[in-house]
Amino acid sequence: MLALIIVSINFCDRPIADAMHAHGYSGTLLKLLSQVPLLLEIIAAVFIAGVFIKRYREHFSSLIINLIASIILASLVRVSSKMAFGRTWPETWADGNPSWINDGVEAFHPFAQGVAYNSFPSGHALFTFSLATVFWYHFPRLRPVWLACMLGVFIGQLGQNYHFLGDLLAGATLGTLIAHLVILASNKANSINKPNKE
Repeated sequence: MLALIIVSINFCDRPIADAMHAHGYSGTLLKLLSQVPLLLEIIAAVFIAGVFIKRYREHFSSLIINLIASIILASLVRVSSKMAFGRTWPETWADGNPSWINDGVEAFHPFAQGVAYNSFPSGHALFTFSLATVFWYHFPRLRPVWLACMLGVFIGQLGQNYHFLGDLLAGATLGTLIAHLVILASNKANSINKPNKE
């Protein structure tokens, strides 16, 4: 996946951003798709709130722990990696930030301060893939729903020219990795805590 991200950054990101800008693919559907993480965060919040109901807590304890851990880790990784990479955006969104479309600026500025340098990795993709992967693990029969969320965030964010493709690939990779690490750690902890039946 790293190779795909590097190829995207070097060869695909700017032409795709130019095409999205030239064709003006903005619309209600794309705006809704770009907000997929909000839907998943609401679903996660409902499950997490269930911790206050004993029967619900007992039935979904593993899911709740995985969701909380994934949200915390995804938040930490999102903030720290955006700061560390400092990539500019495809379009100008806030306070005249430098961008590829308006200024011909597409670059990484490690540890640069401010929202102008927060494009890489995509936080939307990171949260979508992290939460969707956790839900996919716990509710595999709803795989098409989780897959649609993953695909939807890519379509929405690219279609609105909110992120470069490389940003989305990096966010998706980090989100999936976080979810898998959380699930593995949770399963390991559960196997250690189970009493031996002899």
